[in-house]
Amino acid sequence: MSDDIKNGVALILKGLEQELGLDLTDENFTDTPARVARMYREILSGVKDTQQQIQHILNSTFPCHNDHLILVKDIEVFSLCPHHLLPVHYKMHIGYLPQNKVIGISKLARLAEILARRPILQEQLVDDISTYLMDIEGVLGAGCVAEAVHYCMAMRGVKQPRAKTMTSSLKGVFLDPGGEVKQEFLKLIFGG
Repeated sequence: MSDDIKNGVALILKGLEQELGLDLTDENFTDTPARVARMYREILSGVKDTQQQIQHILNSTFPCHNDHLILVKDIEVFSLCPHHLLPVHYKMHIGYLPQNKVIGISKLARLAEILARRPILQEQLVDDISTYLMDIEGVLGAGCVAEAVHYCMAMRGVKQPRAKTMTSSLKGVFLDPGGEVKQEFLKLIFGG
């Protein structure tokens, strides 16, 4: 395993010492570069082998004659903002309309988790999730709605810790002009 991440963190700490006066003699910083490197390898594990992990999920289908909406709400995942490398905390709602095949409901959460484990824009993340669901044989439509707290906006800049960013991506019959599937999807998520 390369030491590039560890060395990069050590360089950042050295810059913080020189520019801001951070006391690197404090024992709490002794193994910080190695700890941060391990952390990045864990929380960004979706960067490598993403396609292989996703194909495993999408291939885990079961025969089922259900033709009704399937929705899993309140899936919580974390990601990193690619602009500041600060955390983004998501609550995701993922649904799809199957035809003769379904994936296990835990696979919806797993798909969100894998795709979130990379630095990614929220808009792209929700679109990736619904796009991958459309790859399942027979799926007639898919949707993903995400509400997120972006720590790059909560901790810095405008400092709005309670602000939530909402995005959605709808595919297939979720976009039909009549909107029955879309309406059911949104009603199950938000009530009303």
